[in-house]
Amino acid sequence: MLPTILFGLLYTALGVLGFDMSCNSNLAVYWGQNSGASGSLPYQKPLGTYCDDSNVDIILLSFLYILKGTGGYPVLNFANICDYTTNSSVPAFPGTQLMHCSDMGRDIKYCQSKGKVILLSIGGATAQLNSDAATFSQQVWDLFMEGSSPYRPFDDAIIDGVDLDFEQSSQMNIIQFANNMNQLFKSGTRKYYLTAAPQCPFPDANLGNLLAQAYVDMAFIQFYNSGWCDNSKYGLPRWPQSMNYYMWDAAWHNNTFANPNMKLYVGATAGQNAGNPSSYVSPDFFASELQELQGNYTDSFGGAMLWDMSWAYGSTPNYAANAKQALMRGSKCGSTQGNCCSSKVPSPSLSRRRRSS
Repeated sequence: MLPTILFGLLYTALGVLGFDMSCNSNLAVYWGQNSGASGSLPYQKPLGTYCDDSNVDIILLSFLYILKGTGGYPVLNFANICDYTTNSSVPAFPGTQLMHCSDMGRDIKYCQSKGKVILLSIGGATAQLNSDAATFSQQVWDLFMEGSSPYRPFDDAIIDGVDLDFEQSSQMNIIQFANNMNQLFKSGTRKYYLTAAPQCPFPDANLGNLLAQAYVDMAFIQFYNSGWCDNSKYGLPRWPQSMNYYMWDAAWHNNTFANPNMKLYVGATAGQNAGNPSSYVSPDFFASELQELQGNYTDSFGGAMLWDMSWAYGSTPNYAANAKQALMRGSKCGSTQGNCCSSKVPSPSLSRRRRSS
C-alpha cells in the first residue's frame, strides 16, 4: 500500500488525466446496491473491477442510508460487497453499526489512480435522515475525508465528496449540512465535490431548496420513476407530458441555483426493471436523446447518470458504454459560457417522434 502522502501526490498528478467537470460528456454511475440481482443478472462486482473501464468518470457509492445509528454513527449498505446484516464476516466498529470495508478502501484508491471521482451517496429510497447538520457534517468529514477518527470505514482512503439523494423529507437541515460540508472542503488539501440527485419534477420537493440556497457542483437528475417527466416521455409535446430537461435549463439560465454554473446530468435506469419499467428507454434511444440534449443545451449540460452499475454492465449491449460513446461524439471541454447565451435550439428528429415500444 502506498503511503498516504505519496498516494496523494500520485492521485493529484493522475487526476489531470481523469475527470474534468468542464466537459459535457461525463458519465456518472451509481454502484453498491446490486439491483441487477433482482432482475436475474450477475451480482455486482467489487468496485475496483469497474475502474479499468474508461467509460465511467464518476462512481457514486450507494448508500449511507442511516444518518444516526447505534452509538450515534451512520450506517452503510453496499449489498453483496459490504453489508454486515447479511454477511457476518463483515466487521462493524465496536458499539456501532458502522461497517469496516477495507477492501473498498483499497478499491477507492485504485479507482482514483485511474482518474475516477468517487462520491459517497447519502440517502436512497429507504433512508433514515435523522441526524443534525453540525454533528453529521463533521462525522462525514472525519470518517471519510481528511478528518480524523478511530472508525474509518475505508481506512486511509479519502473520497472525493458527497452526493445527496434525499427522496423524502429530512429531519436534518440539509442546507446547513451542505454549507458545512462546503466549508470543510475549503479546509482540505484536495478538490471535493458536493452533488445532488433530484427527481425530475421541477422544482424537486426534497432538494429544490438545497439547489437554490447551497452551492452544489452537479445535479444528477432522475428522469425516471416520476411519470410525466421521465425519459420515456422524451419527444412528446411539452407540458403536461414531456421529459422536462428544458425546465431545468431555463432555471439554470434564470440564476435559480446557488451555483450558477452547476452542471446538469440526465439520469436514466440502465435496465428494464432497474426502476419503474415505464421509465426505461433502450440504449439506442437514450444515446440519441443524449446527443440531442448535448447539442441543444450547450451551457448547462454535463453528461449522463445511470442507475445502476449492475444493470449497466450486466446488460447487452453495455448501457454505460453505449451512453458514453454517444456523449463523446459531441464532447467539448472548457470553461462554462456562463449565463450570457441562450441554448434554445429547435428540437431535432428524435424530439418529434415517440419511442417505439
